[in-house]
Amino acid sequence: MKIRKVVLKNYIVLVLSMIIGAQALVAFAEDTIEEIVVMGKSIKASTQSSLEAKRMADNVSDVISADAMGRFPDQNLADALGRVPGIAIERDQGQARYVSFRGAPKRYTTTAFDGVDIPGVENGRVPRFDAYPTVITSQVVANKAITADMPGESISGYINVKTLLPSDIDGWSFSLEAGVGEQDLGGGDVEKFNARVSYSNDQFGFVVYGSENLREQITDNREHEYLGTAGALIPVQLDFRNYRVKREDNAFGGTLEYYLDNGGRVFFSSLNTEFTDKEERNQWNFYFPGAETPQSGTIASGNVRRLLEDGIYTNETDVNTIGAEFTFGEWDIEAKYSNIETLFDTYLPIPYLIGGGQISNVFYDVSDAEEPIVTFDENLGDLAYGLKLMIDAVGGLETETDQFKIDLSRANKWGVVKFGAKFDTRDASGGGAPLDLVIGGLPSVDVGSFDEGPWDTDLDNTVGGYYSDNKGLLKALEAAGVSRSDFPDDGKVQIEEDIISVYAMQTIDMDWGNIILGLRIEDTDYKTVGSKLVGAVYEPLSVNNSYTNVLPSAHVNWDFREDTKLRLSFSTGISRPSYIEARAAATIDPIGMAIGGGNPQLDEEKSWGIDAAYEWYFADASLLSVTVFYRSIDNVISESSEKVLGSIYSDIAAPGELWDLTAFGNGKDGELQGIEIAFTGRLDNYMDGFLSGFGIEANLTLIDSEYTTPEGGKFELPGQSDTNYNLSVFYEDHGLSARLSYRYRDAWLDETEAGHLNTPTGIYWDEQERVDLSLRYELAPLVGHDISLFANFNNLTDETDVRYTGKDWNPNQAEAYGRRYLVGFRYSL
Repeated sequence: MKIRKVVLKNYIVLVLSMIIGAQALVAFAEDTIEEIVVMGKSIKASTQSSLEAKRMADNVSDVISADAMGRFPDQNLADALGRVPGIAIERDQGQARYVSFRGAPKRYTTTAFDGVDIPGVENGRVPRFDAYPTVITSQVVANKAITADMPGESISGYINVKTLLPSDIDGWSFSLEAGVGEQDLGGGDVEKFNARVSYSNDQFGFVVYGSENLREQITDNREHEYLGTAGALIPVQLDFRNYRVKREDNAFGGTLEYYLDNGGRVFFSSLNTEFTDKEERNQWNFYFPGAETPQSGTIASGNVRRLLEDGIYTNETDVNTIGAEFTFGEWDIEAKYSNIETLFDTYLPIPYLIGGGQISNVFYDVSDAEEPIVTFDENLGDLAYGLKLMIDAVGGLETETDQFKIDLSRANKWGVVKFGAKFDTRDASGGGAPLDLVIGGLPSVDVGSFDEGPWDTDLDNTVGGYYSDNKGLLKALEAAGVSRSDFPDDGKVQIEEDIISVYAMQTIDMDWGNIILGLRIEDTDYKTVGSKLVGAVYEPLSVNNSYTNVLPSAHVNWDFREDTKLRLSFSTGISRPSYIEARAAATIDPIGMAIGGGNPQLDEEKSWGIDAAYEWYFADASLLSVTVFYRSIDNVISESSEKVLGSIYSDIAAPGELWDLTAFGNGKDGELQGIEIAFTGRLDNYMDGFLSGFGIEANLTLIDSEYTTPEGGKFELPGQSDTNYNLSVFYEDHGLSARLSYRYRDAWLDETEAGHLNTPTGIYWDEQERVDLSLRYELAPLVGHDISLFANFNNLTDETDVRYTGKDWNPNQAEAYGRRYLVGFRYSL
C-alpha cells in the first residue's frame, strides 16, 4: 500500500505538471507563431447546449449535457443532478445516492431512461442513482412542471436520462476514459474506466458502451443515544464503529437501430447496471448503567457488546427495449415494448457477542457529543462474552416489469395534438422491510483468533478499537455450517400491480409562444400477498386495492422578449405507496393485539401545483432565472401507529375488535412551496484577455413545507431543506478548464419514529457542505488528437456528516470518510 501511495502521488504531480507545462507551451506558441489553431471553450459550448434545450422546452425544466457532467468531479448521476437548481442529494457514507427534488420525499420523483419509466430498485418507488454512471448519458432533463405525456407519479419531478443514439454522430466514434486515485482515510483505491464506440450511416447505426468504477474507503462512524438537554447530556449507549467498504458499479449496454425510408427507425436498446457495496463492520457498543452526571463523569462499571460482519448490498437494473418510430399518413408514431428487471438484495451475517463484556472505572466525556470520549481499565481484546449469537440481517426485492407504450402526434390547425397510452404490469417478490433479523447461536469458532491491528481513524479512538479479519471469520463460520437464512414467513413480500395510463395533449401555437393543455388518466390495480395468523399457523393473506386518478395540466410559455421567457404551469400528480409500505406481510402478536408491518389499505398521495418562471438569456451561455412553485399534497404517507380491524390479520380477533398497527398511515394537509434563483455568467461576453476566461454558475433554493401526521403531529416533509445553494467559479482558456465548486444543504427531516407515548419524533440530517475541484487540459494542439488530462478532488474540507434526534444538540450519528482524489485521461475519436 505504501508503494502504491508513492506511485499515485507521483502520478498526481505528473498530471498537474503536464497540465501546467502544456498551458505554458501553448502560451509560448501563441506569442511566437502568427497562425495557430483556435481552441473552442468546452464549458461554454456545453452550457450553451443545455440552456438552449431549457429555452426550447414546453415546460419548466433544467437540462444537463453530458460534457458538462464530465467537467465536474461527479462520482455518479446523483452527484451531477445535485448541481441543478432545486435538487439536493442524499449521501450514504459520503457518496451521492438519492435526490430530493425541490425538498420533496424521494418517492415523489420518477426516473426514466429514454422515456422508459424505471421502478425504484429498493421498494418499487424510490429511485437510486448511485448505480448510474454519467458516461451512459447524452443529456439529462429534470422536468419540474409535468405535462400530460409524462408519468403521473411525478409530484415533484420527472428525470429523463437520454442515452447517446448512434445517429447523433455520423460514421465512427470512439471515447475512452481511465483514472486512478485514492480515498484519503485508509488509503483505499479509487478507479474509473469507461469506453464507448458507435457507428452510423444512412442505413443503420449502433453504439455500445461499458463502465467500471471502484471505490475503497474507511467509514468512521459513531452512533449515540443520550438523555438530558442541550449542554447537559448523559450517555445511555455509545457505538464505536469502523467500516471497511468496497463499492463497485458496472454498467454496459447499447443501441442498434435501422433507418426507414420515411425518416423513421426500428431499434433495440439495452441498459444494464449493477452496484455492489461490500462492507466489513467492526463495532463495539458501550452501555452506561447508573450514569447521572451530565457531560462527563465516571461510573464503576459498564457493559460492552461486540458486532462483526462481512456483508454485501447489491442492486441491479436491466432494461431491454424494442421499438419503432415512423410516420403513418399525417401521424408520427412511436411504439415500444420494454422489459425491466430490478434486484435489491442485502445479506449481513453478523456475529454478535453479548453477556459479560464488563468494564470498570468507566470515564465518559460527551462535551463534544458527536465525538465522545470513553476510557476504562480493561483492554477490549481481553473481554469475555458469555453469549455468542449469529444474526442474519437479510432483505431483498426482485421486480419484473413489462411495459407497453405508444405515442401518436400530428399537426392540426392549432399546433400539434398528441395522444398516448401505456400499460405496466409489475410482479415483485422478496422479504425484509427493509431487513429481517434471523437469530441463532454462533458456531464454536474462536472469534479472537481473527483480530488484527488498530483502526484507521480521524476520530477519537480512546476505546482502542481494532480490526478483525471479517472475511476469514466468515469463511470459518461457513465451514462450520453457517449459511444465509431465508426470509421468515411474516416478512415475505409478494406484489402484483397493473397500471394503465392514457393521455391527450394539445399544443396551441401563438405568435407570442404557446399553450399546452393536457389530461392524463391512470388506473392502478394492486394486489399484495402476506400472512394471516390462523390459530398458531401463518396462512396466506391476499389484499387488493385499486384506484383511478384524473390528472389535468396546463402550461403557458410566453416569449416576452427575444431574450426573455415567462412560464406559468398548473400540474397534478400522485405518489403510490411503496411496496414496503403497502405490503400485507406483518408480524402479528395476538396476545398484545398488535401488528407491525405494512398497510395495504393506504391511499395514494395526491397533489396539485403551480409553477411560474422568469428566464433571461442575456448573453451567450448565460442565464438569470427565477422560479416560484407551490404544491398541495393530500394523504401524505408516514410511519404511524393506528387502530385497524384485527380480523384482517388473525382469526382469533373478535368481530369489530381493533388492534394496534405500527406501520404506515396517511397524513394530511401537505404543502410545499419555494423559490429557485439561478445565474450563469461569463466574462468573455464582455472582455478579452486573461480575465475573460472566468465565469460563475450559482443557484439558490429556499423551500418551506409542512404536513400533519396520522397522529396529528406537524413536521416538514422528509427530505426538505430550508436552504440549498451551489456556487461554481470556473476558468477556461487555451485548453485549460478549472472549476471550484461549493455545495450547501440545510438540515432536513430523514424520518419520523414513534417516541414517548407514540408521539412522533423527527430524525434529521444536519446541514452539509462540500468543496470540490476539477481540472482538465486539452492536449489536441500539442499531439494532434482529442486527448485531455483531468484531476478531480472531492470533499476538500474533509466534512463529517451528522444526524440528530429532534434537536441538533442531540446527535445520534456522526460519520467521516476523508477526501478523495482521482487523476486520469480522456480520449475521443
